[in-house]
Amino acid sequence: MTLIIYGSPRSRTLRVLWAAAELGIDYEHVPLAADDPALRQTAFLQINPAGTIPAIVDDGFALSESLAINLYLAKKYGGTAALYPSDARGEAEVWRWTLWAQAHLEPWVQQDARLAALRSMIEEQAREAVDLALGLLDRTLAERHWLVGTHFTVSDLNVATVLSPSRVRLLDMTPYPNVDAWLRRCYGRPAAVATRERFG
Repeated sequence: MTLIIYGSPRSRTLRVLWAAAELGIDYEHVPLAADDPALRQTAFLQINPAGTIPAIVDDGFALSESLAINLYLAKKYGGTAALYPSDARGEAEVWRWTLWAQAHLEPWVQQDARLAALRSMIEEQAREAVDLALGLLDRTLAERHWLVGTHFTVSDLNVATVLSPSRVRLLDMTPYPNVDAWLRRCYGRPAAVATRERFG
């Protein structure tokens, strides 16, 4: 069994590397940058026709999109780590929070240089969207320690990586103490600390 993770750790690939660490998966890492010419070559386009990172190949199965990759890895390799719920309701909640983060948070907090001009044009609307999303997350975390169930799951990992330290550093988290405490719990996990130390 061989898992190959493609992508620079200075991208959303770090999410996948953290998930692999949580799950204790052995893998080969190919640190392609987002502008690497290899992403436009036939060999990589057969893995991900969009020519973007991250992407994985797991026992011949190719998959792209970091959040989808994490859901797949957690479900396949969860085992005793229990990152992925075993019941349909828990699974639905994991998907719900992952999709929510992608739709309601990431568009407004991402720091993609290509979007800098657009962000400056919609700064006030973006701030309102972030406040709404963080408000919901804060109210949710006032009632529970983790997003789904009683322990850390892939939903926590996926949402926390949308709110990465580099992104949160640009936000005023004062009104969201529950989110702030939860992020400290997530990023304080041994796998998160080890991944960030290893890949900087």
